Order: sequence, then C-alpha cells, then structure tokens
Amino acid sequence: MRIPAKGRLAAAAVAAAVAVSAETGLSAAAAVREQPQYWKAATYYSDDWVVNFWNSESVHMEEELARIAADGFNSIILAVPWKEFQPENGPGGFQFEEYAYEKLRRVLQAADEQGLWVFLRVGYTWDYGGGSMSSSRYRRLLCEEQVQRAWLDYAESLYRTCSSFDNFAGGFLTWEDFWNFLQDAGKGVYQAESVQLAEDTGYQDYLREHYTLEELRENFGLEASSYGEIGLPASDDPMFYTFYQFYDQVLNQILEKSQEVFPGLSMEVRLDMDPVPALDGSLVGVSHGQTYGCGSAAYTAAMYSVSMGREASQGNMTAAEALTAMASNLAAVMAQNGGKPLFLEQFLYYDDTPEYSYNPQLIPGERTAFLKGVPSLLESLSCGYGVWAYRDYRNNSVFNSQFGLESRGWTFSGGAEVRREEGNNHAFLSAGSQISQDLGERSGQGRQGERILEFRAESEGPVTVTVSFGSETYSETVNGEQTVEFAFPQGGSVLTVASDGPVSVDDFCFYNLETEGLLYHTDGSESELIGAVRELNGELP
Repeated sequence: MRIPAKGRLAAAAVAAAVAVSAETGLSAAAAVREQPQYWKAATYYSDDWVVNFWNSESVHMEEELARIAADGFNSIILAVPWKEFQPENGPGGFQFEEYAYEKLRRVLQAADEQGLWVFLRVGYTWDYGGGSMSSSRYRRLLCEEQVQRAWLDYAESLYRTCSSFDNFAGGFLTWEDFWNFLQDAGKGVYQAESVQLAEDTGYQDYLREHYTLEELRENFGLEASSYGEIGLPASDDPMFYTFYQFYDQVLNQILEKSQEVFPGLSMEVRLDMDPVPALDGSLVGVSHGQTYGCGSAAYTAAMYSVSMGREASQGNMTAAEALTAMASNLAAVMAQNGGKPLFLEQFLYYDDTPEYSYNPQLIPGERTAFLKGVPSLLESLSCGYGVWAYRDYRNNSVFNSQFGLESRGWTFSGGAEVRREEGNNHAFLSAGSQISQDLGERSGQGRQGERILEFRAESEGPVTVTVSFGSETYSETVNGEQTVEFAFPQGGSVLTVASDGPVSVDDFCFYNLETEGLLYHTDGSESELIGAVRELNGELP
C-alpha cells in the first residue's frame, strides 16, 4: 500500500502469489483488489445494538448494507467483542464461539455483495457473552500468560477468518477497550492487592527502568522506600502520571504482539490529555503521544470529537471554530506519529452520551455547515473517517432478543418453543406456557428510572399476554400483529412472558437509553444530518 503525500491510502496491486502483503497486512486476494482512495465507513450493528449484534438475527442485513452503500459509504466497521467470540468456561477453558464466527462470515459476504469493505474493531469490551458485561479479563491480560495466549489466539483467528475475503480491509484496537483497568485502579478498587498487582502487571519494573527512587520522591511525592513497596496509585496521586506512562507502554506492547498474528493491525489512540495533580496542587496534562506511531500499521486510528481541546466554560461552538480547532488538533497528532495518515474511525460531529453531556457541542444550526466545510480537511489530514451511530440504538439488555440462537439464554416452559418461518425465528407460546430470561446485572445498566419493554406479538385471535419484571406484572390483549410496550420501574432481574393462548413473540428490546446519531432513527427513517453526510461522502474521493 502506497501512502501519497496528501495522506490518502491509495490502491495496491500486489501479485496474487504473495501470501500476505507486508505493507497492508491484507491477504493476497484483498491486496490485489483495488482499494478506495479514501475510507468512508459506517459502524454496522443492524437493527439492534453493538453490544448484542452478534446474537441477533439481522434478517434485513442485505437491505441495511445496501442502504449504507447508497449513502456513499464504501466500508463498514464491526465491533468484535473478545468475550463473545472467545468465551471462557473455567480455568484454561478458552474456546471459540462458532455462532459469532458464522455471523462474521455472513456479514463479510453480504458486505462484499454491496461493494463494501470491512474493518474490525478488535477486542471490543462489552457483550453479553456469559451473561454479564464484565471487563475483568482485560486486567488479567496484563499479568496472566494464559490470558495473553488466548488474546493472541483470538486476534489470529479473526485475521485468518477474514483474510480469505477480498473485501477485508484490516482492523484496529482501541485504547477505550483497555481503559477500564486503568480507571478501576485509579479509583482504588484494588487497594488491598495494589502492591501485588503493581508487581504482576510490570508497573514496578517500569518504574525501575525509567525513574530512580529519588526522582519519584522529588517529582511525585513517593513515600515507599523501595520499588517492591510501590502499589498502583490512585488517580488523585501525583504518581498516577507515571501510571499513565506505564499504561501507554502496555498498549504499545499489546499492539506489537498482536501485529505478529494480525498483520497491519492499527490502534485507536487517545488524543485527549489526561489531567493529573502535581505536588503543588496544580494540574499537569499527560499526553499519550508515545502510542501515536501504532507500530507497523500504515495508519493511526483515532476517535475525534469536535469537543476535543475545548473547555466546557467556552460553551458550544460554531462550524468555523470547530473546523479551525480540528485542523490544529489533527496536525499536532501527525507531528507525533511520524506523518502517518489518520483514520478517524469514530468521527463525532455529534455526541449525546449522557456521561459527557458537559462537553461543548456544535451549535445545532451549525452542524450542517460543519459537515459542508470538513471534506477538504478530512482529505488532507486523514485517510478515512467513520460514523459510530449510523442508526440510533437502544441499550437493549436482552440476550438473544430475536431468537437467532434458538432458546439460548432463555428458559422455555409449558410447551413454549422456537419456530422458524420465512427465514425468521420467533418464540411460540400456547395456553399456559411461558419464556423467561434472567437479565442479571444487565437490568440495571444505563440511566436510572423506568425501563421500556417493546416486543412484537402476533396471534390469529384475541389472547392475553402477561409480562412480569421485578414486582410488577402487566397484561395486554393481542389480536393480530402488533407491538406491545410496557414501562417497568427499576428493580428486578427476571423478565417473564406468558400467554393464555397461542401467540408468537419476537424482537424484544428492554431499554432505558436511546443514543442518537442524527442520521437514521431506530425505525429506519431519516434524521437531521443524513443528507449532509451523503453530500460529505460525495465530496470525498
């Protein structure tokens, strides 16, 4: 792959006899296929959510991918959760989950039929594999050889699976998916075992290699008398500056090892400066510039939000202000990454994440103007961009919500069964039968307040469907095909659906948060900015 001076990834032509392109990391077939001059990507999760996409049916996949292509995108991004693709059953029991790989192959094939390339976000943290949303194995990845081997097996298996498809564009890790351990350690969650973890993860060794004890005392107020007494610092400890440095090195090492089994793999790097208290009470910023080179990757992946570098006190911004800041911010990254092009695979021109509601945003009337003004900037400073929320989504806490995995994750009783009609699975209930699912900790995720349950029901005559969650029970008469909706207060774990007559139920969604991307609503209808994004794609190569 050649990198032109203007920063775009050009088409490659490599002999078919070459097994792997050393420069791109693509299979020989993919290296021969002419790649786009500029990547325009949409994160794809069908009609559900990134977290439970891999266990949903996606019966309209072909139409959904056709629409992505019609909107001017030439590629999609798939968030590939580590735990769901490689679950663990007991000590040393790592295995591969075939249903997830089957869907991966299905998406690659369907995308190819629409002329779309496929990128993988390797190691996505969140999924419902094993019934939970735990990120504990990322902590173990730092200090357990068995988990490290499992990670490399996972990365290699993804590469081997995808490289046989000539529309496979490669992949990237992200700092986000590895950040939970750093944040948890900074909260003092592991205080009792802090010193042992500092040894096991290599933090003590990092300090030995980079600082004398005298430097640590003088610059960061270290009170320990030896390296072996040093534990993981809290985030309000000046020593946390060194922990950020250590963790950047860890990410580089994980990437380097992963590139050995997944050639060309890049990493989404953290562009924000992280504030850490100094000894005098002031704040100092920690840059993560040492990760920007991304090893042997041809590009640096990055999440970019228009709020980056702007203080909350400065308020929302105009399009002109956002474009000026973006040019400066991206140029600063390229000055530290060796001049590699940037792939802004999460380009956040709008973000309604509740946890970051304090961040400045584009003034609503300036959003279209920003998208009209950004093409030349993207083309000159990046090799591609991607949208995260192509379609609005809800934080659905139901596993196997469309019964694509038959009854997996559910309890069926009283004669309830999974039926398949016209290529679509659904649950069929007769009089006195029921289905239930223990949502566990998933039932409490997201915002506080009531949760909304929606599902599709169909019967040939009037039947009463009764739904229970926690201490609440509601009923509704179903006659024909309709959408059933109930609102439940927080507090509960088991969701139960029963009927007094024959009825089919499907497409369960139990949520309390809806994320907007301003391109398409959850029902597939167009939203505010899809026209401007189509124009943006048309302006780019």
